[in-house]
Amino acid sequence: MSGHSVQPGQVRGRRGVLLDRDGTIIVDSGHVGRVDDVVFLDGAIEAIARLNAAGIPVAVVTNQAGVARGFYELEDVELVHKHMAAEMARHGAHVDAWFYCPYHPDGIVAAFARGSSDRKPGPGMAVAAAATLDLELSSSWVVGDSEADLGMARAVGASAFLVAEGACVATPDVVTVTSLEDAVDAILAQNAAPETCLGERLDQRPGATAPADAAVPAAATFPTHRYRDACAFATDYADELSRALAAVDTASFEAAAALLNAAYERGATVFSCGNGGSASIANHFQCDHVKGVRLGTGLLTRVQSLSTNVEILSAIANDLGYDEVFDYQLESLARPGDVLVAVSSSGRSPNIVRALQWCAAHGVQTVAFSGFTGGPSRELATVSIHVDSTNYGVVEDAHQACMHLLAQFVRQSRMSDAAVTGGVF
Repeated sequence: MSGHSVQPGQVRGRRGVLLDRDGTIIVDSGHVGRVDDVVFLDGAIEAIARLNAAGIPVAVVTNQAGVARGFYELEDVELVHKHMAAEMARHGAHVDAWFYCPYHPDGIVAAFARGSSDRKPGPGMAVAAAATLDLELSSSWVVGDSEADLGMARAVGASAFLVAEGACVATPDVVTVTSLEDAVDAILAQNAAPETCLGERLDQRPGATAPADAAVPAAATFPTHRYRDACAFATDYADELSRALAAVDTASFEAAAALLNAAYERGATVFSCGNGGSASIANHFQCDHVKGVRLGTGLLTRVQSLSTNVEILSAIANDLGYDEVFDYQLESLARPGDVLVAVSSSGRSPNIVRALQWCAAHGVQTVAFSGFTGGPSRELATVSIHVDSTNYGVVEDAHQACMHLLAQFVRQSRMSDAAVTGGVF
């Protein structure tokens, strides 16, 4: 296996723009919840059209506490957005995805009177936009008119533009502009500038030139054509799986094994989670560590999969939303010092990302298994085990192998040479 890994901050996905709504695109007259209250700011539609023409995905991310406060209903928000979309279309502009958060802890409508990580400055809507539009948030932009917008940008590592009165002022992490038009001018200029392999803009480093190896190599694609021969397909599939496994950074195994061993020694609980095929890997992880790792080691492993209980999963999904099925459980079960092993082929599953974010904020270390570009999971985890492939079957097969590797390594590390030699793994 290679020791090469993609460096933190490296651009791996599409760049996009996340726009606040009130005060950025339309006039903020205070809880805009009616179509008649919508007034577009001068030049806003044209600015969005320029982003469209440049091929840059655009999402709207807006707090709509007016729902929780009883000023208007969800249907009203949807009608406002439909009206805005229609007006934009008349001028050749469009928004690729709309996101809004109706929650507020001081609300009077019971269903929405609570906090939410989707509410800015929380990262929830940005993460959802990234999952929907395949964005790399660390190389994207947020444009808004409040500290909440800046907080969301900081939470996901995006560049931030603050729309405010007065001259443009740049700070280390925020550029102040007078309008969305000005922000788009800067975004288009940045987007046109070449990048280094670390995702830095060359125009930020005087005299810098792109190194010969600046391009980020794309993960291999399989299959590249239609096969008529199953034997040939099997051979090439095995080759792709071997290549993907060989590209995994071996240092990530060392770090993950050390993290798990330390957790077991201090009696901490190790949780696991995943969706679909990744859920089966998370469940298998529990099996191999509760039963397998304990054999011949005397190690009492406390491992619990969050993907097993259909009643809990369906109750949370039905009442709160599927995005919360894992972090909601962690709130009740996890304690500082515990560990979460999160499995997601894309690394972008919203419920996985939310779980990793919750862990980061509550003293729970994490191991993330990912594939494709790795998504937000790759950046959020304490330890990232990344499989460089764009084939779901290959990624899941490799994740299963990595899971077995960790279980067997931890087990044999607690055994004598004679026990290992005479044992069955």
